Amino acid sequence: MCFTPIASLITAIFEFVVSIFLILCFRNSQVSKYFAIFVFMLGFYQLTEYLLCTTLDPFLWAKIGFITYTFLPALAFHFVFVLMNKKFSFWILYILPIFFSIIALLNTHFIITSQCTNMFVLVKSTFFNFSNILLPILYYIYYFGIIIVICYSLIRYYFTKNKKVQKIITLLVLFSIISSLLSTIIFIISFPAFSIKFPSVYCWFAFVFSICGIIVCYLDNKYNN
Repeated sequence: MCFTPIASLITAIFEFVVSIFLILCFRNSQVSKYFAIFVFMLGFYQLTEYLLCTTLDPFLWAKIGFITYTFLPALAFHFVFVLMNKKFSFWILYILPIFFSIIALLNTHFIITSQCTNMFVLVKSTFFNFSNILLPILYYIYYFGIIIVICYSLIRYYFTKNKKVQKIITLLVLFSIISSLLSTIIFIISFPAFSIKFPSVYCWFAFVFSICGIIVCYLDNKYNN
């Protein structure tokens, strides 16, 4: 939540508009549709936060929110490898997030706590209660493992490019994706797992990602013309 439910809703609407803008305005960009999907997912998560705070079924929206951010690392990996023109069996990426999502959907008591106040949001699930340590470890390996692979791959890709615009695009993609994934695992997953309350700033990371997406797609669109 972005301090207030209305701020979360405004952020969600902004990101939905940005995702449409990226697709319609940067048709020559090879990465615009992937950025658009990622931005849309960030916006949808903000929408789940808003609905968590304003509807009568916060546990449902907390579960949908979990499923939404669980797919972000796989999408980011997919996007980065498309950017680098690397061939990969992308369906493999989605095995773990689908597995985690099925666990959430089938467990009627998946969400333990779903609390929303003016300044704090706290969602705790059985997934991170550490009674079964294997699932949290697997989840963190999934998140951090993809972050490490993305960092390594983009840094190597950066040094293979000679043109300045390609280097700028690579750095912006690295910054935007890594910051959004790290902020997710810290502010949304790790802190609530240890019952740490915090004034959520995740919407600002989502906003920054959207701006970076516009810049990257503009440069990529211009470069491919």
